[in-house]
Amino acid sequence: MISFSINSVPTLFIKAFTSGDVESILEFVREANAMRSSASDTVLFIDTPITLRTVEAVVKLKEEGYRVFFRDHHGIDGEPVNQRDVLVQQGTAKLEKLLGDDCVITVRRLHPACSTLVEAGEFKNAVAVIADPDPDGLTAAMKAVGISYPELDGDAALLDGEPFLQVTGSPISQLLAKGAATLPSYDAKNHDLRERSTQKLFSDWVAAVQGDKPAEERLMKGVAAYDDAVVVAQDLSKTAKEVLPGVVLVDCTDQPVYDPGTLISILEKSHDCRISVLRKSLGPIAAHHGVQYSLAVAKPYQDKVNLQKLMPLDTRSDPQYGVITNVSFLLHVSEYFWHEQVLPGLRALLEQSA
Repeated sequence: MISFSINSVPTLFIKAFTSGDVESILEFVREANAMRSSASDTVLFIDTPITLRTVEAVVKLKEEGYRVFFRDHHGIDGEPVNQRDVLVQQGTAKLEKLLGDDCVITVRRLHPACSTLVEAGEFKNAVAVIADPDPDGLTAAMKAVGISYPELDGDAALLDGEPFLQVTGSPISQLLAKGAATLPSYDAKNHDLRERSTQKLFSDWVAAVQGDKPAEERLMKGVAAYDDAVVVAQDLSKTAKEVLPGVVLVDCTDQPVYDPGTLISILEKSHDCRISVLRKSLGPIAAHHGVQYSLAVAKPYQDKVNLQKLMPLDTRSDPQYGVITNVSFLLHVSEYFWHEQVLPGLRALLEQSA
């Protein structure tokens, strides 16, 4: 669990998928409330995926007397294409009914970064903030409690976008992006390592934004690690194989730390790659299934290819199940789903477009 205070507001970074996650959220808010010095009863959820457990946590906090605000850009843009989309729509409707004007759920197309859904300092007196454990969640939480800088919204959109764009923001943003690119992958044998590393990165970056030089110096070490990861990515790109026309796969299993953004960018530029596929031995799905396939659609083709349509309508987004899908141009699956569902689906898609 990643948690620390930002501008004196206790902030928890979590994805709510289990009943244990709900309890973690409730206990965090209760403890923050017990220690608060202000008279506020406000709790902010920002950039938190709309899962059944997220909705459950909001409902229970409302029942305990808190005023819950919900700001998010994970709404469904158009008609649902799978069971996950249906559940998100149902969760959205329930949150909007429960919270009224305190609920703002939009889509990435309109709000690429969740920081654009809050004013700087709007929630500086909140009891607690609950945010997604990624740079978009971090920047949104920071701005909400009153820590910002002129380029933040633009940087946040890049940080939550395609991997090769994430390191192209302002100089301070690049420190976060390059540090995030070299975080340890999720490893079931050492599941706390990534969380500890992420918390250190996030807290150092918040401090650096406020002018903390020692924190900035620590982040610079991450830049050196990133430079090494770029070299590894360049070497890995030489092993790429085209498994279908325009679909390029790189086997990254048991490889040193590499930068996915660099690797995908090379593939798209040099292999006429429409869809990149990285086969990994580490990650949330690999922790349960041994191997994980991560697919990304190149930007020029994102309006034409919806990876979510490769999966059955009743597919749920859950690492234990073997699928993670939040947007149409990214998809993570187990080896079983890769061979049984995704690869045949891509083959059929290419035949239809031929």
